[in-house]
Amino acid sequence: MDISFRQLRAFTLVAQTLSFTRTSELLHLSPPALSYSIRRLEEALGLKLLARNTRSVELTPAGEHFLPQAQQLLRVMGDAVSDAQELLNLDSGTLRLAALPTAAASFLPGVIAAYSREHPGVQVSLLDGRAGEVRDWVLAGEVDVGITSLPQDMLGLEFKHLVNDNLVLLVRDEGGDLESWKTKPYIALAADTSIRPLADMTLLSLGVNAQPTWQVAHMSTAAAMVREGLGFTLLPASCSSFLQLGEALLVLPVAQLVQRSLGLLQRKPVRQTPALQIFMQYLDSRLSQAFA
Repeated sequence: MDISFRQLRAFTLVAQTLSFTRTSELLHLSPPALSYSIRRLEEALGLKLLARNTRSVELTPAGEHFLPQAQQLLRVMGDAVSDAQELLNLDSGTLRLAALPTAAASFLPGVIAAYSREHPGVQVSLLDGRAGEVRDWVLAGEVDVGITSLPQDMLGLEFKHLVNDNLVLLVRDEGGDLESWKTKPYIALAADTSIRPLADMTLLSLGVNAQPTWQVAHMSTAAAMVREGLGFTLLPASCSSFLQLGEALLVLPVAQLVQRSLGLLQRKPVRQTPALQIFMQYLDSRLSQAFA
């Protein structure tokens, strides 16, 4: 059934004015064009909607029955167009984010704050969790996009690289030989974190024993233990922006074989809403400053 907005609008106006001449003027259509539009609507419905002679126009019983339905269709279509335009202008809508703790506690709050100031009508939500959790949220459609490391299992997902957030060495500043950290106990993050495999691989490439003396779930715990001289740890460089490291800790670069890539994780087929497209502009700007 091929029914257009223009046909419905023409019919409801004729029903209101009971005049083809007046309706033609309101719609800026010629009388023949209006008549053609009504005829196409009647053909599509298989109904005679209007009874017309040289003097008057009136609704048929079928026309009287269809009129409220046509008016309802116009309202629904008008609301849909209005909602789409509002979303395009970012006057409304939602943006559901998920992120690793390193992103959620470092650069992401500033991006969300700047975005929300400019687009207060868009409701932004944030879930923070480990890489596996972020992947599951994205795959289940619970969030629109995840800011995370590259998952091993990419089935049904698409990953777009944003920036490398490589590991740095945290060790207590005790003076003397900087290489002495290699003989200290290893304070590792839990095995189910995305950082742990990369940290172990980096230590092995440097000829350092990767067997941990301590295993903790949170980066703040690892940093606190290093501060008290219990050993060393490897954490993402972005952690230095939100962990209270203090002067007692040294933050040193380390050579690593594999880069720690952070990026956008989305479920296929990828859908870039206007709200997400504008958010990405804010995110790219912030990352270019934070990782310059």
